[in-house]
Amino acid sequence: MTRRPGVTLVEMLVVISIIGILLALLLPAVQRVRDAANRMSCMNNLRQMGVALHNYHGAKGCFPPGLVADTIIYDAEATGFTFMLPYLEQDTTYRIYDFDSAWYQQPNYEAVGVQIKTFFCPANRTQGTLDLAPIGVQWSSALPPTAAGCDYAFCKGANGSLSRNWQRTPPALRGVFGIRSSDEIATGVRLTQITDGSSNTFAMGDAAGGTFRYLVRDLNNPDQPAVETLTGQTVAIEQSWSAAGITDLDHPYYGSVFAVTAQYGLAPDPRDEPMNRRPATPTYSGGDTSGDNSSGRDAVSGFRSLHVGGCNFLFCDASVRFVRESIAPSIYRALSTYAGDEPVSGDDY
Repeated sequence: MTRRPGVTLVEMLVVISIIGILLALLLPAVQRVRDAANRMSCMNNLRQMGVALHNYHGAKGCFPPGLVADTIIYDAEATGFTFMLPYLEQDTTYRIYDFDSAWYQQPNYEAVGVQIKTFFCPANRTQGTLDLAPIGVQWSSALPPTAAGCDYAFCKGANGSLSRNWQRTPPALRGVFGIRSSDEIATGVRLTQITDGSSNTFAMGDAAGGTFRYLVRDLNNPDQPAVETLTGQTVAIEQSWSAAGITDLDHPYYGSVFAVTAQYGLAPDPRDEPMNRRPATPTYSGGDTSGDNSSGRDAVSGFRSLHVGGCNFLFCDASVRFVRESIAPSIYRALSTYAGDEPVSGDDY
């Protein structure tokens, strides 16, 4: 009788062990390639937004406001993303947006729910929306059913004041994007006003939303995640390109279209807002009236991403660079302001 060659148990175990070792060596390399690809794709999103901002500047003579608020900050009407739409080949969404109505009013229900691929960082997600029903319950207000998510934020500088009187914020702490009334849209920052140099000034950066990697922090216990009073659950920070409103101290669970590098920005305690802070700082207005946020009543979320070790930033010259989270706080603050007269070079970061 002819015997068929076979594989012994020992040989099979050896083969399985070798395969396991090869997979263990291969998977980290695959993950690194994936991370690199996502980071490059994210940079491409920011480049597109940089071109859009410069085209807007070319047409209007200045950059758009980050937020438009005519009455109280909680009911802000529109965001800088909304003004960028026609320069991002989003003419259809721009046409259905009613600028005579606030984002949360009936004429804009359809527009605010439109998900725009460029506004999502591929390292985090490719889609996402905010369910506004529970928020409407909290605020006892009628809202659109959903608002499309966003993973990027405008740089507001090194100060978290949310006073509607933006001129009260010390000039050296201002970012390129701030709050304006509808009558002040044409007073946005011009390139000629960026005296620190457009290549050394942040315009926008990563602000990952909708991921439980970045839970909202408890204001009374900063190292602990907050528990939402309505649901009893922790909350992942989230924001929308279209939902312009700012929340208050009674509902400190959300982000915004802004991000900062510090909440005060001045000595002796600038109250730095580090990159990729976990749990994440929510954006909320507590009624800062001074404009310099020395009272600490207001806060704006920080920049954050799912990239390893840092965040992508769009600079005002439309270049995009990766900035490591280990950057010195003073340099980080300097890059976020446009007229602070701080000496910064590319070697510093």
